[in-house]
Amino acid sequence: MSAMPTGQSNAAVERVMSRTKEIAVLPQVVYKIMEMTSSTDSSAALLEKAIVIDPGFSAKILTQANSAYYALPRKVTSIREAVAFLGFRAVRQLAMAVGVFDLFVGKTDKESLRRRAWWRHSLDTAVCCRFISGKLGLRLGDEAYTVGLLHYIGKTLMDRSNPTEYEKVMMLTEKGATDLQAERAVFGCDHIEIGIAAALHWGFPDVLVKGMDYLNCPAKESEHGNLAALVNLGDKIARVAVSGKETWDADTEAGAQWSTQFLGIEAEQLKQIMDESTEAIAAAAVISF
Repeated sequence: MSAMPTGQSNAAVERVMSRTKEIAVLPQVVYKIMEMTSSTDSSAALLEKAIVIDPGFSAKILTQANSAYYALPRKVTSIREAVAFLGFRAVRQLAMAVGVFDLFVGKTDKESLRRRAWWRHSLDTAVCCRFISGKLGLRLGDEAYTVGLLHYIGKTLMDRSNPTEYEKVMMLTEKGATDLQAERAVFGCDHIEIGIAAALHWGFPDVLVKGMDYLNCPAKESEHGNLAALVNLGDKIARVAVSGKETWDADTEAGAQWSTQFLGIEAEQLKQIMDESTEAIAAAAVISF
């Protein structure tokens, strides 16, 4: 089943997006980074130029670069130094994380609490997706990190469009409904549909747009199926990592069955991937925003 909206859900998506036009704005640097991701001509110099144009944004990047997570030998005081010590890819992904974070901030304590939880899960999923991609030799680390970071963006946009209505979604999930069931019951569409609509609105590359459809099994011959499978599996492992459980429950296992099969992961390999992914998530958790 595709998450691309049609009919009634398409109208619902348009309603949500129309209410979020002013708030669903990514920082200019994120657009630049997206361009770099899809270009073979990108360089550290271009990345530095894109970041330093915004002093406040640069300061946020440097604050995170100097966190305990990166354990640099000395404090860095410029984006150029950060790139030199951390590398182009690390700074690019850090800039993406900092740029997207503001979309998850809530106006009230209750909104902030749930959106920050979504943000933490998104960051955990991004780290997990990047790790699994490398573990499987898929060379999709950058794309997997980006989609993992954005796979809950539909939730925060729905919440920001109408926090009162999203409270009803939360109540339904507490009674046992899945996220998608609850969102469709209240909004007439779900967070995957909104996420895809936002990605299209932002002009993201097709590979990232297709990767946002992370809960639905793609056709085996799908060009971008591995990316959606990585995000599906990363999302599940990130949930387990936070819960402290060593294995996932039956519902989670069933939800990830198609992605493990799509990626060709056997049961023994999955246990190792889960353990090592959890370690990667724990290490990245020291980054705070």
